[in-house]
Amino acid sequence: MTKTTRLRRALHVGPWLAAACLFLIARTALASGSLPPEPLVAGPFSSFAACLTYLTEKHREQMALVMPEPVAMQKGGTHQTLVSTKGVSQGPGEQAIYEAEVNYQNRTVDAPTRSIVTNNSWERYSLSCHGAAFSGTVQRGYALSAVEQMPR
Repeated sequence: MTKTTRLRRALHVGPWLAAACLFLIARTALASGSLPPEPLVAGPFSSFAACLTYLTEKHREQMALVMPEPVAMQKGGTHQTLVSTKGVSQGPGEQAIYEAEVNYQNRTVDAPTRSIVTNNSWERYSLSCHGAAFSGTVQRGYALSAVEQMPR
């Protein structure tokens, strides 16, 4: 194969490949959304131990939200809350970090199309203590509805 033939093939495939890439990028960009991180305020704390206690309590509160199985909603469908975290971790000296993602999943049945529609929103928490000083943010977002056919 000559250089000219390879170049012609590359130019012939190039526009199609570029269009496919743009389509996939645009589709991914529309698949979810998020707000900028918001600062969280807590304290002031008198000591690292008090700040660490606050992080531990936040972890406990969020783990209490977990629903191991979907729960039926009054108007039909289900709701489930999931929490993904490694818990509070301490670094060297007086440093601690707590990061978690809380996912809220709602599923409903669309009877006319015989499909299940799943909506998912999330909150990402990043909290830390450096000595008695606290800093934290929460970022909120969502994924577009997912639709799947009901089993027959």
